[in-house]
Amino acid sequence: MDHSGDVLMQRPHKVIAMTILVVEDEQTDFLLIKHAIEQLNDAYTVLHAEGCREAVRAIHEGPVALALVDILLPDGDGHKITAHLKNHDIPFVMVSSKSMPENVVRSLKSGAEDYIRKPFDIEELAARLECVLRRTPGLSVATDAEPLPGADVLRIDFTPIEHRLLHRLRLGYGTYITSEELIEAVWGRAGLETAKGALRTYISHIRKKLTQAESPLAIVSKWGRGYRLTDADGSEA
Repeated sequence: MDHSGDVLMQRPHKVIAMTILVVEDEQTDFLLIKHAIEQLNDAYTVLHAEGCREAVRAIHEGPVALALVDILLPDGDGHKITAHLKNHDIPFVMVSSKSMPENVVRSLKSGAEDYIRKPFDIEELAARLECVLRRTPGLSVATDAEPLPGADVLRIDFTPIEHRLLHRLRLGYGTYITSEELIEAVWGRAGLETAKGALRTYISHIRKKLTQAESPLAIVSKWGRGYRLTDADGSEA
């Protein structure tokens, strides 16, 4: 069974086995990028697409947590993919041998987290990816080599936004996090006026997935206080 994009949920820690999409037609460059990703965390699954059409299909099939996109692809410009990535709230990094400032500016203005020039040094590439993961809410999650005693480990598929909401709730495990704090952590301050309905919808989806998987974790809510990640049995261990 393919567990790409699964989240290993345990109490109160979680290990993210996220899927990173690499859109690259040059096999040598793909293998270098794959090696850099695996250096960061062997829990990451690397998904390979050689062109725009294949990448769009992978994005829609999901879940994808992060994408690295080459600009020069056999079936078009890699920037064609960015709208699909943004529609699915997937952060992305552009990769290219084009080094002119206008190419970098275009990529960053399109929403890219970074622009990596070819040829790249593998250590620099790994460091840049680590920075992107660290500053992107919900993606920079430490792994635990040993599960807590008695903790059940379950595989649950979460979307990137669900990842980010769970990450913020996990940081305040056992305490209430206000709706405003959750919205700002995921959608930014601009979302405070527009994302309240979306927050309720995503929380409902997460609860359903936790319940269906018989997870030891649950999200409880209290009017006027917000949401809290806690044990499904009601204890605060």
